[in-house]
Amino acid sequence: MSSKGNTETEAFELMEGHYLVGNQGIYKVQEFLGEGAFGKVAKCSKLGSQELYAIKIITHVEEGIEEFESMKLIKALDPDENHLIKMYECFSFQNMICLVFEILEETTSLTYVRAIAQQMFQALQALKSIGVVHCDIKLDNIMFADKKSLKFKLIDFGLAVETEELSTDTDIKIDIQVNPFRAPEVILGLPLDESVDMWALGMVLACVYRGNYLFPPKSEYETIRAMVQIFGLPEADVLHRAKYKERILEVDPERRITPSQALEHDFITMKHLAGKTQRRCKVGWETVEGWSSWLQPLRHLNCLLELDKSSL
Repeated sequence: MSSKGNTETEAFELMEGHYLVGNQGIYKVQEFLGEGAFGKVAKCSKLGSQELYAIKIITHVEEGIEEFESMKLIKALDPDENHLIKMYECFSFQNMICLVFEILEETTSLTYVRAIAQQMFQALQALKSIGVVHCDIKLDNIMFADKKSLKFKLIDFGLAVETEELSTDTDIKIDIQVNPFRAPEVILGLPLDESVDMWALGMVLACVYRGNYLFPPKSEYETIRAMVQIFGLPEADVLHRAKYKERILEVDPERRITPSQALEHDFITMKHLAGKTQRRCKVGWETVEGWSSWLQPLRHLNCLLELDKSSL
């Protein structure tokens, strides 16, 4: 990929109907799917084709190049097999970096919790195998590849880094993860590894199940305060790790369940239901034995929330 121009873009207002000239074709902006500090995401068609694409248009060249380099880290992984977003090309246009991705749909329904969990564990397992940490797992970054067959993919590798870099570069720790999904070790400035992704995924699953954030999202103080109410103060040996405790929302990252271990959990394999037919299960924590062992803190949190309401 080649880029031209300054690191900051000149004023250029991209609108619906405009064309983006890429290396592999010309794309027409159909509509905008979202925007943020980085720029915009546009739903685009390619001239001469019926295919639609999601193009992330990044207004700061350096940030765009960094995301492109992050995507190169995972190019050895099959995007369909490992449930990762597929990138087709990267090009510069009007001093903006354009990343062309497959177009996916947002994920919201509670019905999909197990499917999301299993496929994201596979995605994280694949990333761990090549030494990459996503660092920005949140609801917006897990999307449908195919709604009918419940296929999901992990998107947006703009903050992805190599695990070794995460554990040694102190500057990275300031920028990773948004607050509602931020792991406690990130907030507390402790050593980091790929387990920060597992915490964030646990927060996503809890959020999908409950319909709102598990912890207050406004500040790190409120987040830590809620964590202490649920888990208690961090143990004295938090820096001297023991064996893992089988919960995805485990404060100690060394005891947090890994993607490989999570894929063997009863909630995913349903092995405990083998041979049991015509069994009706309630929708909720009791649907599968062991589900509450991952997200057990939710019950405690619900109790705390009810107490807070009653005291008003």
